[in-house]
Amino acid sequence: MMAEALKSRDTWRCLVDKDGRIEELEDRTGADYIKAFDPVVRYAQALLFSERDHLAFCYAGHESKWYRVIVHRNAVAHGRQFSSVQMQLVDPAFGMTMRELDILTLLAGGLSNENIAARLAISMRTVAKHVENLFGKTQLFSRTALASYAVDKGLFRLPTPGGCAGRTIGATEIEQIADRLSISKEPERHIQRIGTSVLRPIMIGIPYVEEGPGAADSIELLNGSELAISEINQRGGVLGRTVMIAPVGFKSGNETSAREAYVKLIEAEVDAISAGYACYSPAVHDVVGEARLPYLHAATMGSAVERVRDSGPRLRNIFQTCASDINYGLGLVRFVRQMQHGTSLCARGRRLAIVQPTSRMIDIGIDRIEAGLARNGWQVDVVDVAHDAPDSWSKAIEALHRLAPSIIVVSSFFVEDAIAFQRAFVRSPLPAIIYNIYAPSVPQFRQELGESSEGIVWATTSGLYSDRIGGAFRDRYQTQFDVMPGSSQAGLAYDRVNLLVGAWMRTGHPRIFKEVLTGIRSSISRGVNGAYHFGNDGQVGLAYPDDTTDLSISQAHLVFQVQKGRNVIIGPAPFAQARMCIPPWF
Repeated sequence: MMAEALKSRDTWRCLVDKDGRIEELEDRTGADYIKAFDPVVRYAQALLFSERDHLAFCYAGHESKWYRVIVHRNAVAHGRQFSSVQMQLVDPAFGMTMRELDILTLLAGGLSNENIAARLAISMRTVAKHVENLFGKTQLFSRTALASYAVDKGLFRLPTPGGCAGRTIGATEIEQIADRLSISKEPERHIQRIGTSVLRPIMIGIPYVEEGPGAADSIELLNGSELAISEINQRGGVLGRTVMIAPVGFKSGNETSAREAYVKLIEAEVDAISAGYACYSPAVHDVVGEARLPYLHAATMGSAVERVRDSGPRLRNIFQTCASDINYGLGLVRFVRQMQHGTSLCARGRRLAIVQPTSRMIDIGIDRIEAGLARNGWQVDVVDVAHDAPDSWSKAIEALHRLAPSIIVVSSFFVEDAIAFQRAFVRSPLPAIIYNIYAPSVPQFRQELGESSEGIVWATTSGLYSDRIGGAFRDRYQTQFDVMPGSSQAGLAYDRVNLLVGAWMRTGHPRIFKEVLTGIRSSISRGVNGAYHFGNDGQVGLAYPDDTTDLSISQAHLVFQVQKGRNVIIGPAPFAQARMCIPPWF
């Protein structure tokens, strides 16, 4: 439906630089459409070599179509100068014929009836008749009034009928420059940015899970994005343009459904795509790579980062805004060592069990976990779970009782898995710390489990900070949606929108993708979930303290515990709000 709406149009826009190169302004369709009108492109190019900042004129297309063309001097960052071009299909002004427009154009240039007749190779009587018709149609009854009106309203035709030699109106210079653009370029001059209120809103496509695992977190994804856009538009948008989201749902775990959602967004010519974690597949990333537009996601997968790293220029428009799943293993090893030395909760023995749903695409680096903990005398076991099989979670609990671990890791991003495990666990608990990966960040976890969620420990490579910036975000989110945000995805979605907006503001035009991508890649931004820097080969967010100890370019690998119904940060030290409590099932 979005693509159909964009095709039903009568107005097209693009940018033209001093070398005559065309860039997208609103969308690819506008640039491709105007590219077919070579004279219009040359006039836009010529404007940059003139002393003018604005040009409006009429252009005759095929089948006697009338276009109103408006060209403004514009500018972007990175030293390039542009004209912005708008072509609009219009009805003839005052019901004029094309011949009457020709005569009005020459009349506005100061030509007499005799000269007009010579230029157009028609009789003076015919010219006089057309001038009389123009008087009647415009209700302007003098040649001076007609000429003044035509110049003021841009009601003249380019190219000039009969050529531009001898004309004196302002467009003459533009047309003459356009005819000799092969000469050396004129010196650059000061440029003023024009308003862009006539342009369509900037669109951020958001593919989200509407059915299947991960659907609960889609609320966080959409709300965080909507809050960011609401605040941006209240501040005047991006360079005078409003911003909007274009959400398209898909079925989780269905690659065809996900790919269709992305294709729909790309065909609608969104200006960027922002996505969560339930969206990754190589096929989807290939589609996005071909589209060239900025794509910021939170798939949290080392394999996705490796493809970007190894792809050369093909996937350089793809950024993972948080650290990868393998970082969870590093954080887990650090947590276990702290528990071993700081509490008596691991007195039962040095055994750790990882409960792993077999169909989930997550790799927390089990080999690294085993190697890291072996030095401290720990044994690591893996309990595979066919999560959609009857009694699968109960059977997993039975296996855990046989293993008797001190720490149990639930290795799934999906809150549905974390809830199912915890429900089975509270029916037959054992004295072990429950350590989840990300999933309890979703409000549904505590809403559905209630008191059964108390004491759960969980970690995330991108969590909402408890500092002043994070607290202010929570307050604004609650004011807008009448509910508190979760502890990860809402803030991450909010930050992704602001990352895009920052790049657009620095670049000046969202559709010049190459420069927008350079802006994202080279910048450092502080958001509500920490700091973002993608200046690495995989274009991935960095985790503190495993990827870097520099908090100015990273997001802290936060560890939370559910205490008195709230997610409370218990590590790392600079961010901790409380100490870890003994879980109620001990």
